[in-house]
Amino acid sequence: MSSFNLLSIGTQALQSNTSALSVVGQNIANVNTPGYSMQRPDLVSREGLGGVQVRDVQRMANELLTSQIMSDTSAYNSALAFEQLASQLDNMLASDVSSVSKAMDDYFGALQGAVDDPSNLANRELFLAQTDALVRRFQDLDASLARQGDTINGQIQNSVAQVNSIAQSLAQINDQVRLATASGASTNELLDERDRLMESLAGYIGFTSVPQANGEMSIFVGNGEPLVVGNSANQLVMVQDSMDASQRNIALQVGSNVGDITGQISGGQIGGLLEYRTDVLYQTQDEMGRLAMVFASSMNAQQLQGLDLDGNAGQRLFADINDSLLSASRVLADSGNASSVTSRVDIVDAGALKASAYELVFNTDSSFTLTRLSDGVRWNSNQLTSAADATGVDANQEFYFDAASGSLTLQVDGFRLDLDSSERFLKGDKFEIQPTRSGASDFGLELSSGRGLALADSAGGVSNNRNALAMSDLQFATLVDGSTYQDQYGRQLEHVGSLTATAQITTQSSKAVLDANQQTKSSISGVNLDEEAAKLVQFQQAYQASARLISVSQTIFDSLLAVV
Repeated sequence: MSSFNLLSIGTQALQSNTSALSVVGQNIANVNTPGYSMQRPDLVSREGLGGVQVRDVQRMANELLTSQIMSDTSAYNSALAFEQLASQLDNMLASDVSSVSKAMDDYFGALQGAVDDPSNLANRELFLAQTDALVRRFQDLDASLARQGDTINGQIQNSVAQVNSIAQSLAQINDQVRLATASGASTNELLDERDRLMESLAGYIGFTSVPQANGEMSIFVGNGEPLVVGNSANQLVMVQDSMDASQRNIALQVGSNVGDITGQISGGQIGGLLEYRTDVLYQTQDEMGRLAMVFASSMNAQQLQGLDLDGNAGQRLFADINDSLLSASRVLADSGNASSVTSRVDIVDAGALKASAYELVFNTDSSFTLTRLSDGVRWNSNQLTSAADATGVDANQEFYFDAASGSLTLQVDGFRLDLDSSERFLKGDKFEIQPTRSGASDFGLELSSGRGLALADSAGGVSNNRNALAMSDLQFATLVDGSTYQDQYGRQLEHVGSLTATAQITTQSSKAVLDANQQTKSSISGVNLDEEAAKLVQFQQAYQASARLISVSQTIFDSLLAVV
């Protein structure tokens, strides 16, 4: 081997070990940088005894593990958002200061005082005061549930803003990666930053990612809706639900097209919030509404059978659940046909009500499908019994439909729906029916004086307590889905408690899995200072030896010249 080759090898070695020392220095400098992946120089021998070269600087990252961590992050944040809200609701239902069950205990306790001495006006006024307290308890609980809905809307809005910001950053990094890849420059730091942003994105919303040949990463949400493609980022936007003005949905804006993707979203904080809103919040509002409506209906029915302290026929104790304004508010029409339709839902059998909303969709201008949203049970119009006219609709699963005039009357699950359109119904017309959703907020006290309590029956004089006893016995009647008032409240409390406990377990297990995978990733990609110190010594000694090799080659060359 000539001294020239020896000089070349030494020079190559010197340059390669200088590069290797730079990589070690980069690792040490970024030991505390979030998301930084350790790098290693890939040293390879040059062919034909040509020395060594750095072929590449490898980024020590496991793509499968990184993808799993994103999935785990999405699952954990979804479970956490759900669990936090469920815990709030569980405490709300169980606490004595907000529990409807406790207020019912006080109500029936005061009623017992009126039973013991029905002519005592003080006992009557005390019972009326406890009745008012029960009404306020229902209303306060409903208001708290509504505030949870507002909180969810606010949290979703904040999360949407974060998603849009991250998506824009990812689009910019895509462009930088594409340019760096095309020019042959290193993309390691850019890929680290992209992974960090994607992990952050997973905390807000579930997504799928598809790597491209040019180094870019495409991000899709929902059922394959494009959030980030190349250097372009589409925007999530908050939109008002087409039927329920109080509900905020999520849409993806692609150019001038805005499409609602609320039902497609899962994972991340947004997914957890949406799941809680649909499966717990709305269900609890429906259940509390049904309980209030059954309570008001049954108590009113008994009150109307008695005589008050002045010998007059009893008047309603609670507000009429079929007040015209309340009945009209129970149907929500799609914004496209809301102005042309008048509607109402009347409760014909409170005991048959289900704690659910319903969706009515016209399949054609002469057929429709009704779906009970709580369990997915559906009825097509050809599965229901058709009546000769609207007045003939008086039994469960009966209907009358005049397609020409745009008139529909339908009875199912204890309520009667009446829809009248100024035009024919068209395919795609959609309505949401909420028989019980506002029942708790609509629960109201109508009687203003204890003298008006109809505690006596109609044959035994105004001082007897027979009707009061009948009202008191309603405490033990199975009027709500086969349960008493308080047992049904207890069932709902147990249901929410079970959901909360499950959510807590899910959150803990998701966190444990996430932590374990992050520790595994850290062992692969994280910078170990002890290891870097050893590498620093290793490459420093190799650098010094390379320099010595150059010195030896120079000495040999000088010796050869002296001989000549």
